[in-house]
Amino acid sequence: MKFTYYKYRAKLNIIKKDLRDRFPLSFFKKISLWRKGFLAEKHVLYQLDKNNHKHYLSDYHTSMARWINEPFNEMLTNKLIFSDCVGKYIKVPETYGIFVGGHFSSNSDKTLEILLNVFDVFVVKTVSGGGGKGVYIIKKENDNQFLLNNIATYNSIELLEFFKTLNNYIFTEFIEPSAFSKSLNETSVNTMRVITLIDPKTNKAYIARAVQRIGVADSAPQDNFTKGGLSASIDLKTGQLSDCTRHPKTKEHKRYTHHPDTNIKIEGTVIPDWRSIATEIVHAANSLPMLKCIGWDFVISNKGLVAIEGNHHPDPDVLQGHEPLLTDERIKAFYKFHKII
Repeated sequence: MKFTYYKYRAKLNIIKKDLRDRFPLSFFKKISLWRKGFLAEKHVLYQLDKNNHKHYLSDYHTSMARWINEPFNEMLTNKLIFSDCVGKYIKVPETYGIFVGGHFSSNSDKTLEILLNVFDVFVVKTVSGGGGKGVYIIKKENDNQFLLNNIATYNSIELLEFFKTLNNYIFTEFIEPSAFSKSLNETSVNTMRVITLIDPKTNKAYIARAVQRIGVADSAPQDNFTKGGLSASIDLKTGQLSDCTRHPKTKEHKRYTHHPDTNIKIEGTVIPDWRSIATEIVHAANSLPMLKCIGWDFVISNKGLVAIEGNHHPDPDVLQGHEPLLTDERIKAFYKFHKII
């Protein structure tokens, strides 16, 4: 019964989102896409006018894939649980406390006021949710001035009052990106989205796809694809970056070899020590065999690889803007095994 409910809800949500977003595509084309399980924007991002839609994991299938990791979804949907459970196998940002009903509960003897004095940059983010929503990167400009997400400025009293409005938010360290990460765009945290799957035949993890996300002026200080950030595919053997795509707003499919704001070359750039990074990721995924599908968000820092968070049914648009998932027989077999396709 629950499956049937979510099946119809997933289809309805696609239609509702398209009606709300008003993507510039004819209504008849939208109806055709809805029948196939796609949002209108995918017509442009996946170039479905010339590519076979059956090669792509649809928005409907993505929504139904939320059950693959049951009953362990909360290890990925709850950032506090993620930090505690996944942090045993790979580095994660340290959590210093949680806001519940506007009250701060510290993990140590340090009060909130002390923590504000200790850190020049820190992160406050919602315990659940994704897509960059409910995430505040807070920089201390001076002893009495703080900048939130490069937009709003608060003094100490105003910031503390703002914190009183928060419920179920965690206070974590800010991971300083490496020189390589900063070279892609220094005004944003540039994360890698890496999908690991557990092969049902071997029960071993592997990296299915990986992309480097790169922030732009519209998305800074974050790099989220839905906020206009760039996505470059990562060659899984070499760590070399492809050209970039971004979330479409018009009917035109655009690709970028260089950063649109800075003109820094992205295509052909190689992630340093990629093979060691890939090995570390697969080791962590193998240590969590109950999580059949993980959409990892990683930052390459000066101290190594850091897992910022995980996603239990990661949106494939950031990946499939480069290449469809279901042309890979191993990936296709995974989704067939779990009765998603």
